[in-house]
Formats: sequence, structure tokens, C-alpha cells
Amino acid sequence: MNTPQHRLTQPARLYQNLNLRILISVVAAMMLIIGCGLWMLYWQEQQSINADVTARVEGACQVLDNNLNEDTNALNGFLQLISRNENLQDAWLDQNREELLRLALPIYQQLHASNRVTHFYFINLDRTCALRVHRPSDSGDTIKRHTLQQAADRAQSSSGIELGKYGHFTLRVVSPWIVDGQLVGYIELGEEIEHITPQLSKSMGVEVVITIEKEHLNRGHWETGLKILERRGDWSQLSKLVIIDKTIEHVPAALTSLINTGNLDNTTVTFTEHTTRKIYHGGSVPLKDVSDQQVGHLIILRDISTQTAALHKMAGLLLLVGCIVGTALFSICLLYISALRKTSCQLIETAHQSGKAEIATSVLHNVGNVLNSVNVSASLIQNNVTNSSSKNLGKAVEVIEHHLTDLGEFVTNDERGKHLPRFLIDVSEELSTEEDEILDEINSLIRNIDHIRTIVEAQQKHAKDNEGFVEKFSVIELMEDAININLASMERHSVKIQRNYSGIDRIVTNKQLLLQVFINLINNAKYACLESNHQEHQITLGIQPLGKDRVMIKIEDNGMGIDRENLTKIFAHGFTTRQEGHGFGLHSAALAATELGGSLVANSEGPGTGAIFILEIPYRPTGAKLCKT
Repeated sequence: MNTPQHRLTQPARLYQNLNLRILISVVAAMMLIIGCGLWMLYWQEQQSINADVTARVEGACQVLDNNLNEDTNALNGFLQLISRNENLQDAWLDQNREELLRLALPIYQQLHASNRVTHFYFINLDRTCALRVHRPSDSGDTIKRHTLQQAADRAQSSSGIELGKYGHFTLRVVSPWIVDGQLVGYIELGEEIEHITPQLSKSMGVEVVITIEKEHLNRGHWETGLKILERRGDWSQLSKLVIIDKTIEHVPAALTSLINTGNLDNTTVTFTEHTTRKIYHGGSVPLKDVSDQQVGHLIILRDISTQTAALHKMAGLLLLVGCIVGTALFSICLLYISALRKTSCQLIETAHQSGKAEIATSVLHNVGNVLNSVNVSASLIQNNVTNSSSKNLGKAVEVIEHHLTDLGEFVTNDERGKHLPRFLIDVSEELSTEEDEILDEINSLIRNIDHIRTIVEAQQKHAKDNEGFVEKFSVIELMEDAININLASMERHSVKIQRNYSGIDRIVTNKQLLLQVFINLINNAKYACLESNHQEHQITLGIQPLGKDRVMIKIEDNGMGIDRENLTKIFAHGFTTRQEGHGFGLHSAALAATELGGSLVANSEGPGTGAIFILEIPYRPTGAKLCKT
């Protein structure tokens, strides 16, 4: 019956998907690196744009504060000059409203023309408006603004922006009016701050939108204020806010939608105006009056269309460069990996051939050891024959033939004849001893010749042209074959074999490849024992099941041991610690173990402690199927 066999993966086939596996990894790594690089560059540019916009928003707020502080200081200076005007003091103390208006109106007109002053008040101690220089017809009402209250409470000048009756922010400065050490009333100057909006836009390169919450406004008064100031506005444009000032010509629908969400406090504002395809990025900060009450929002917008277009262009260019570089690297890696695959296959094939050579060397070495014994036996037989006592027997026969007629007389009366019987007895005993010695050597010769036959048969048994085929066989019997191949050498060097075999099923794998591993490991263990200082040399062989689908084979020796740093190096191609070694055996065994679907590891506590090699292989390699041949 033919042995069931199936072709197993050859060493070269182990690497048939090497290109695909490595190239996929290389391509993935390159794409990841290029992608990360592009993303980092894009992110850095985006962060740069964000930082620029943030800086402009903060700068706009700072410019607004600086302008308000400068205008406040100017108004305070004007108030000091006005309060010291003796003519105004006399008219105020005389309660002469007409004279007060006549004297104050030129001052207001000059301040309005030169410093954009839009409000000029004279206020009584009871906080009723005595005169609005900027609107004389409107007087007599009680003023309840926070700046006036603060000036009265602190008895000093007070300033801040306040939301006016008509829905516009006004910077107001109120100063107590003291004449001859007596508080006689209050003087107030103010300016609407809408002129600051264009300055912010121009100096910071941004668009500005100012909104006010409707709950702080009266729609009728607000619309009246629009007519007075000859401005346009849309009360219903937003749900809860109204735009009181802006530098952008048309408020985009995307911005109105964003404002209507109500999430504007200290938040980032980003939107695209679909009609012009402009991209705006900015921020919103709360707008508070002098009483620290939030009444609206200051929205700063930066047109980043140009920067975004440049960023996209740069990203496209980087992507193109990345693809070109990636393609070049891919091609180089493809060529390199192809060469590496070819070299790897050659190295593996060389290692396998070296492993086979080690087996052949081991066989020849063991045969040589037995032949030495054969030669010794043959030499002993030759010496026994050459120096045999049969020559002395021939001399005795010659004497007997010479005295054949008077043999009785010769043996009885002749002095030499009297010694002849004892001589014959001694020669007979010597010949008997020589015969036993020759028979012993002949038996030894027969045993040694039979041992040579056993070694050769064990090798021939597994040296058929079945490389690459799997078979079903007993791993214990295969181990015994490996022992027999090395037995002569081990007996010569007094290396004892101890067996620890467990009951195990027959396995299905590459028989020739596994035998190669066994022989290499046993041979390696033998040399480790011989190079140690131990008087007794012993190798322990263990075979036992490992789980349901694997077999564990242990080859343990009490030899010279292995340095911890060499436990993995010993499997490298060309690495050896023996003076006469070449570093092929263990490397070949490790490759064969991998090809069998298993693993080979070494353990040792250090020099002089011996070593143990553990081989694990599956009962049946993945995908291996037996077939009849």
C-alpha cells in the first residue's frame, strides 16, 4: 500500500506572499505618514488662521477700549474747561436758561465739529434736565442714568457707555459742577460711538457688527432714532436682537441664522456667504454698559477666503508631492523587497541544504565511528592469526613425523620426547583461547557491520524523494531513528539517552523535515555534553501532547549551557559557539520548525547548567490533506 502523502509548502513558497504582505504594510505606513504630515500642515495653517482671527478679535476689543478711554479723557478735559467758565457759572446761578443756551451752544457746535460730541447737558441737583444744548426743546425730564447716579454718589466725575433712548450706544461723561466750593449741579458730555466701528474695521482688517437685545429697546423710540439720525434698520431681521451698526454691506443669511441660535457669548463664528462664496471666521464678545449689564454683542468677522484658498492649494500641492514621493518609495521598496525575497529564499534553501549536509555528516561520522571499531576488530583478528600458536603445533608435527617409526621409544626414553605431550596440551589450550578471542572479534565485527547497516537503513528510510510531502507516522519511532543515526557516536563518548515518552497519536507532517530537526538537536546536545566538564553525559528526550492539536518535543542535556544573551542568537544563520561549528544546524532546525507550522525555543540557566530545546508542532499543519499517490 502506498503511503498517503500531500505536498507541503516549500521554503520558497513560504515567501510567495512576502511582496504583498510587506508592500501592503509599507503602503499603509507611507499613506499614514503622508496623511499625518498633510493633516499636520493643514492643522498648523488652520491654527495660524484661527490665531490670526483671535488676535484680531482681541485687538479689536483693545482698540475699542483704547478709543473709549481716549475719548473719555478728552471729554473730561472739556468738562473741566466748561465748569470753570465764569459766564456759564453766572448764567446757571441766575437761572437764566436763555443766556445759558446762548453761551453753551457755540461750545457744543465747536465740540461736535472737532470731537464728535453729540450730547451736552446741564442737570439740576434734583437730577432734572435743565438744558439739552444739543436739543434745547427737550428738557425738564428726570435723568436716571447710571453715570449720573455714580457721579452723585461719588461726588466725582463718572463715565461709561450707555444705551440711549433711541437704541444707540453713547459714551457719557458726567461731572459734578462745583462753584465757590458748592455743588450747584451736573454737566454731561456724550458722544455716540458709531464712529469707532469704521475705525475698528479699517485698523484691524475686519468687519464689525453690533447687535442689541430687543428687551432693552422700545421699537417706536428705536425707529424714531433711525429717522432722526437718517439711518436704516430692520427690527424684524433678527428674532431677539437688532443690528444697530455694521461695516459689512449686506449681513449674510448664514450670519443671521447663527445669531438667531442665541449661542454667541464668547464663541467662535464661522460661516460661508453662499452668494459671494466668501468665508468668514471670527468671534463674538458680550457688549456691556457702564452698569455691567449685557445689552448686546460685538461681532468681529475676518474674511479668510484668500487664506483658505491658499491653504487648499497648499494641501493639494502637498498631496501631489506626497503621491509622487509615495510612488517613488513604493517602487524602490518593490525592487528592494523583490531582491530581499529572492535572497531570503536562497538563504532558506542554503540553510536546508546545510541541515541536510549536517545529517549526512552525522551519518558519515557515525559510520566512521563504527568503521573504526571494525578496523580494530580486523586488526586484532589479523594479529591473532599472525601470532597464532598453530606455528608451534607445526613444529611438533615435524618432530612426530621424524620419529614416526620409534614414536613410543622417543616419547618414553628421549628427553625431548618426554616434553612432547605437555607441549601439545599447552598448544591446544592456546589455540582454544585464540579461537575464542577470534570468535569474539568476529562477533563484534558482525555487530558493527550490522550497526552500519542500521544507520544506513535509517537514513535511507527517510531519504526518499518525498521532500515537501506530509505523511502520517509515529513521532516516537521517528525519534528512535534519529537516535540510531547518532547512537554509535554517543556510545563511543559514553553519552546516555533517557526517554520520557507519553502516549501520543500519530501525527501528519513532513517526515523528512522533522527528522532533520531531531538529528540536528540530538547532535547539538551531544556536542554540548562533550564540551562540558561533567563526568557523566546525559541527554533526556521527551515527547508529550500539548493540548488537543499540538505536540511538544523536549531535547535536554546536562552540557555546557547557554549564555542568556545567546538564547536567541544561536538560531541566527552562521552563529556558533563551537570552534569547529559553522552555525547551520540550529538555524536550519528553526526554519524547519517554522515551515512545519511550529516553533523552536531554547532555555538555559547559564553556562554549565545544561540546556533544553523545546519544539512544538501541530498534529496536522493547517491546510495539509493526505492523498493517495
